Parts: sequence; structure tokens; C-alpha cells
Amino acid sequence: MDPLQELEERVGRRLAALDENETIPRIWLKDFTVWRDDPAEITDRLGWLTVHEAMRGRVPELEQFASSCAADGLTHAVLAGMGGSSLAPEVLRETFGVSPGMLDLVVLDTTHPDQILAVERSLPMDRTLFVIASKSGTTTETLSHFAYFWEKVRDGSRFVAITDPGTPLEELASERGFRRTFLNPPDIGGRYSALSYFGLVPGALIGTDLVGLLDGAADMARACASDAAAANNPGARIGSAIAEAAMAGRDKVTLVLDQHVRTFGYWVEQLIAESTGKDGKGIVPVEGEDLGGAGVYGADRLFVGIGADNVDKELAALRDAGQPVVHLWLDDAIELG
Repeated sequence: MDPLQELEERVGRRLAALDENETIPRIWLKDFTVWRDDPAEITDRLGWLTVHEAMRGRVPELEQFASSCAADGLTHAVLAGMGGSSLAPEVLRETFGVSPGMLDLVVLDTTHPDQILAVERSLPMDRTLFVIASKSGTTTETLSHFAYFWEKVRDGSRFVAITDPGTPLEELASERGFRRTFLNPPDIGGRYSALSYFGLVPGALIGTDLVGLLDGAADMARACASDAAAANNPGARIGSAIAEAAMAGRDKVTLVLDQHVRTFGYWVEQLIAESTGKDGKGIVPVEGEDLGGAGVYGADRLFVGIGADNVDKELAALRDAGQPVVHLWLDDAIELG
């Protein structure tokens, strides 16, 4: 059988199994047994499914907060955060830029002294807001960032915290008189936090269209809703395609991104690599690679394109050569939500 036809049939069987096992409704019900019998690290990590609904009502508050920062003469913000929670703000900054009159954003997710010094020297320290972001409130690197910049700017009004309720960072922010502390829903893991305060506070500071971002999320949530058959569910379809391709030996998901959303690959790379890299298994995301001719690739790739017509043209040669291709259409960058 033709390998692509075989993969297509495998995906079809997987989608049918999802329906038979009621997997999609169980995910929306936050049923941990979809993944394993032990609820640890699952039941308290599924808040990302509906966080866009809660955050929609917070948009005016976030926009007002960002405007007040700009009105007070602040022109720059440094986000101190490590790992997945810092990638979404970086994607927002690189994708949407900075709206007129709002704060420019630098993401600091390293402890390398030279890079920290370079960030410090590039900023007007008297007009910079420091956003200290840590879910646990105990991240050593992030608290080190805070300690360093607190020595430079001993003014609580120039610091903001984003953390879970009841963490040491919340306590520290209270003691030092931080300008604001945003307490995130605690049932969201760092790399799934793009549409929570971890992503939206920095997004508000640079003037991102938060309503548009969350509207896109709501549209996709409806499309992936529990009453949709798996074959008509975009989340189930892409998940089944990636999983079945990996089990067939095509375990390198190669991202082909529209130039306007190229940094989205940073976030997808971390999400796929860390989420699937468990229990001796894994899928390798390939991000930022210049596409070669169809003849240079073997039988270990699945190509996932994100964008409009130009991306489809890039994928055409690969598709014609018999490589498996998934194209996620994206007409406007704000649809990243």
C-alpha cells in the first residue's frame, strides 16, 4: 500500500477510535483517565481549555493597567520568566510589534551575565517596568533576575508579579509594594499559559489586540467542542495526524510558517517537545529550517504548514513528491489565538 494512503487510513481509524471512546467529550470534562489512571500533574493542568473565557472579562482591566503604565511615563518592560511561560509574550512582540504609545518588551529568559548586562544597557532604566513571572513563585532564575534589578531600581511601583495564588512571589510582591500582582488560575501549566495572565499581561503592555486574540481562541474552542465528531474536529485531526505519523516513523514534525508568524514556531517547538517527550517517547519539532528540495527528505518527516497561499505554494513540491503535508490555514496573524 502507498505509505501516504496507509497513513491516511491510520488517521481515519484513530479518529473513529476517539469517537468510540468518547475521548473528546472526556477531555472537555477534564477527565484525567484520557491520559492515565493517576490524576497527578493532569487534573491541575487542564485549565487552558477554558481560560480564554475567564480572560475575556479581564481585557478592560488589562488594557487600563497597560495604559496607566504608559501614562506614568514608562516606555519599556522587561519580562523575567523561564521556559514556556515566556515564549508566548515573545511571539506576541515579534508578531504584532508595539502599538504607538505603549511599552516595548524585552523577554529575559537567561541567566547568562553578558546577556543580562546587554539588556540592562539597552534600556532606559528610569522608564522600565519589570514583570516577574513564575507559576510556582520559586523559580531560582527568575528570582535572581528580580534580585539583580531590585538592586538597580528600588521602587516597588516599577515591578509587577504574575504568579499562582499563595506563592512566595505573591508574598514578596506584597512586601516590596509591587505596582500590581496578577494571580493566575492555578490549574494551568507554564507552556499552556499563553492565553492566561502570563501571556496577556505582556500582550496588553505592548498594545496587542487582546479581544481579537481571545475571539480566535473562542472560535477554535467551538470548532473543537465536545459535540463535534472527531473527523470534523480540527484539534482531533491535527493531533491524530501527528501521532499516527510519529508511530509510523515520521516523528519529526517540520514546521513551515508564514513569515508574519514565523516566531510562533518557538512556542510550538517547546509545546510539542516537552509535552510529548515523556516515558521514553517523543516527537521532534523542527523549527526554523529552510526547506530543501523534496529529494533531500527521507521517510521520517511530517510537514505542518501554518499560513495562507504562500505557505501552500511552499508545501506543493513536498506534497507532489509524496511527503505527508498538513496545512493549517491562517489568513490573519491575530488568529494565532
